[in-house]
Amino acid sequence: MLGPDSRLLTALLIIVSVALLVAVIRFRLLPVKILCGALSIMVAMVGGVAAVNYYYGYYTTWGELWADFHGGTGDLGTVAAATNTSAIQSGRIGWVNLSGKLSGYDRRALVYLPPEYGQAQYAHMSFPVVELFHGTPGSPLAWDTVLRIDQVVNLLIAKHEIGPMILVMPSINGSGHHYQDCVNGPAVYDDTYLTKDVRADMFAHYRVSHDSYEWGVAGYSSGGYCAANLALRHRGSFGAAAIIEGYFRAADGPAAKALNYSQPLEVANSPLYLAERLTASTSPLPAFWIAAGVHDSDYKPAGVFAAAMDRIERVPVYRLNANDTANAWAAALPAALAWLWQQLAPPDLRVQFPVHGQAVPAVNLPVTPVKRHHHGSCKVAVSYACVPLSPGKGTGNHPQVQTGPQVAAA
Repeated sequence: MLGPDSRLLTALLIIVSVALLVAVIRFRLLPVKILCGALSIMVAMVGGVAAVNYYYGYYTTWGELWADFHGGTGDLGTVAAATNTSAIQSGRIGWVNLSGKLSGYDRRALVYLPPEYGQAQYAHMSFPVVELFHGTPGSPLAWDTVLRIDQVVNLLIAKHEIGPMILVMPSINGSGHHYQDCVNGPAVYDDTYLTKDVRADMFAHYRVSHDSYEWGVAGYSSGGYCAANLALRHRGSFGAAAIIEGYFRAADGPAAKALNYSQPLEVANSPLYLAERLTASTSPLPAFWIAAGVHDSDYKPAGVFAAAMDRIERVPVYRLNANDTANAWAAALPAALAWLWQQLAPPDLRVQFPVHGQAVPAVNLPVTPVKRHHHGSCKVAVSYACVPLSPGKGTGNHPQVQTGPQVAAA
């Protein structure tokens, strides 16, 4: 099928654009030349968009494209903002309105409620929360149309790879091309909106945990930068952050413009620099997880960020054989969510919802053979103890029983 991510579509648009340019040269009538020229430019622009979509894989079907550009809601409907479980259809994703009293922003967001949210036996349970940040350009709808987040989470829960979590997917940008990428800057309060206002609204309307260590952040592309930046700038507000194909310096993305290219503000909003300033006494500190494409320009900065964090805590880094594309985001998402559950779920939820995590492989520790030295009737080995047998239980030189070294359990 000739879908929006088809290489053939891109090729056809380029051919049509070239044909229209040829028509501009061949036709003599000025109105026809103007029309062909205008059409050639339009087709060339569409071809450029198609080429970008083919490279990044934003839209794989025409339905996804239509939903994003016409109202941007798809057929998701709304998730009622109420604390009464009977008023909320569980196990689904839908739109909510999250107004910001501190930031002054009033934006819509997607919220995913796990199947357990509406079940009577969990009516008094507070759930861990993950804020998911989309890329730039983009909107929260991409979590549904591009990454099918509800299907992914439902499957992970059904397979007992994660327990029930609430996901909130706010907008990280203003309207139009007013990209903010989760920062506070001159006349920009996106950081405040995402770290304080969104949480306050979720507290008011849903049974979410009030424990900061049970709140996580995650995102892809620009959203990955948001997750890293907000987690380090508000270390006591989040328990974990998962970064998928993110950038690590404000100067490397739209955040720099939102900060009015102020060098002090860029430094204060660059996860790479923030990580390098951490010390062993820094506390509290969220856990971090990174997935980076080996063909992406942000791959090396991701490694430097991980190395800086490794001085304080171990950071898992997953290498993706890809660029910053939707296929890469989709490949990393299940592993990121499984890791987030392990970091955010409190002990009582771990007991109620045990997961089938990956088995830890047996580790064989190589031990260099120790050269034995003879001392009388006892063969003494370094780090070994010689225990003489009782008289009469041996022959010859009374063989000795050697007890192995004591190894503490990990």
